[in-house]
Amino acid sequence: MKTKENANSKLLKKLNDLLATYQIAYFNIRSSHWMVKGENFFELHKVFEVAYNDATEKIDAIAERILTLGGVPLLTASETLKASSIKEKAGSGDQEKCVTGMLHDLKELGSIENEIAKIADDQNDIVTTDLMTQYLGEQQKTSWMLSQFLDKKSSIK
Repeated sequence: MKTKENANSKLLKKLNDLLATYQIAYFNIRSSHWMVKGENFFELHKVFEVAYNDATEKIDAIAERILTLGGVPLLTASETLKASSIKEKAGSGDQEKCVTGMLHDLKELGSIENEIAKIADDQNDIVTTDLMTQYLGEQQKTSWMLSQFLDKKSSIK
C-alpha cells in the first residue's frame, strides 16, 4: 500500500518535471517568436508572444503549487535541462517548423499534465487536478488552432 508521503513525493516529482518542461517550452516559443520569418510573420509573432506569456504564468503557478504542497521547485538551469522531457530548439525562422515545434511541445506538456491529473485525483487533490484540467483544455484549443494553420485552413494569409 502506498503511503501518503510516497504518493505526495511522486506528485511533486511530476510537477517538477512539468515545471522544467514548461521552462524549456518557454525558451523554444520565445526563440520562434524572435526568429519566425515569412508572409505570416506578424500573425505568428503575436501568437508566439501570447504563448510565451502564457507559459510564464504557468511556470509561476506550477512552482507555487509545488511550494504549497511542501516541495521545492527546480531552481537551476542544469536541473531544468535534466528534468525536461523536451529539448531546446533554436528557432529556424521557418513558419511551419516553428508551429510544428510548438505543437510537439504542447503534446508533451499535455502528456505530463494528464499523468499529474491522475495522480492528484487519486490523492483527492482537486486543486492540482483542476489546474491540470484547465491547462489541458487551453492546450487542446491552441493545438487545434495551430493545426489549422498547418492544414492551410487558417484565415491567416
